[in-house]
Amino acid sequence: MINKHFLQIIGCILLFAIVSCKKESATDLTSEFKYSIPPVKLTSSARVGAYYFNYTSTDWAKVQPDTSLLGKPYNVLTDATIMPKQLTWADEGGVDYFIMKWNNASTDNTLLNTFVSARTSQSVKMVISYNTAHLSATNASPLVGTKLVTMLNEFKTLVQNFLSKDFYYKIDNRPVILLTPLNLSSSALTSIDYKYVTDTLRVELKKVGIDPFIIGELTTGWTAPANFSPSLFSGMDAVVLTNWNTPDYDRWWAFYSYNDLNWKNWKTTLEAMNVEYAPCIFPGYNEPNAPTQRILERTDENYTDYCNVAKRNMGKSRLVIINSWNDFSKGTALEPSVKYKKQFLEITKREFKVP
Repeated sequence: MINKHFLQIIGCILLFAIVSCKKESATDLTSEFKYSIPPVKLTSSARVGAYYFNYTSTDWAKVQPDTSLLGKPYNVLTDATIMPKQLTWADEGGVDYFIMKWNNASTDNTLLNTFVSARTSQSVKMVISYNTAHLSATNASPLVGTKLVTMLNEFKTLVQNFLSKDFYYKIDNRPVILLTPLNLSSSALTSIDYKYVTDTLRVELKKVGIDPFIIGELTTGWTAPANFSPSLFSGMDAVVLTNWNTPDYDRWWAFYSYNDLNWKNWKTTLEAMNVEYAPCIFPGYNEPNAPTQRILERTDENYTDYCNVAKRNMGKSRLVIINSWNDFSKGTALEPSVKYKKQFLEITKREFKVP
């Protein structure tokens, strides 16, 4: 018969082994997935853009963790004093361009013209984010034929009014445009052949002397590139994923290193197709209106880490996009606020601009 004390000793040994293994695994996981982000010193300034939101009364009505120094609510389309101040602040923070949506709505054109009218001596320029939603492409009626002609004609008008002008942002004399969304809904997966569309767009714009730098936008984050067809990206000059907030504990726990790992995968995958990865960051995240959220605190240390993650994963054009300039309901605004003043503008310039 096995001695009772012998069984107790064996049990203790097994328990110690299990605990030791768990400790070792935790240590390994920490070093592999949660690690310090090393500082990156740039020798050339990054090209910094920021998503600009035309806030409506509905947006202002949401609970916000902070608000603009300009007050709440403001209406950039009716108050001519707002945009000039924002443009001056953008210059102070080293923001090279505002990204402004265009979905063929009257307010979209009004916003672009407001920018043009307000810009005087400021350096910040505009980039248009062209949304394909208004073209109503579906699997049964894809973006070809008449719909594609409509898109091409719209771009020719945008070239005439905006893309060809000095106030429009260019890389090596190539106007930058965003095409969105690349991540089409499950019911519209075959509605847009983006390689065909971008090839056709380039041919048509070349006729009017324009060679566009096209950034394809995925309005999501945390999805690996392997989940998409390579043909989705092959017609782009760069790709950006815009949404990196997360309700997931693990991603929140190791947020900056998890981003770093994810972005390295994206950068490597895209570079194999001769496409750049454009990192998208925010100063912090706090969305009281979200049903589930994990707050990413706005601190100098956290934002500096995120800036360094971006610098580690920039492409050859050194693109960095900030989401956002003024989305106060998500707590991501770079625009000077009541609580933080110009702190995050100053960090942005410090991290991305070479004196």
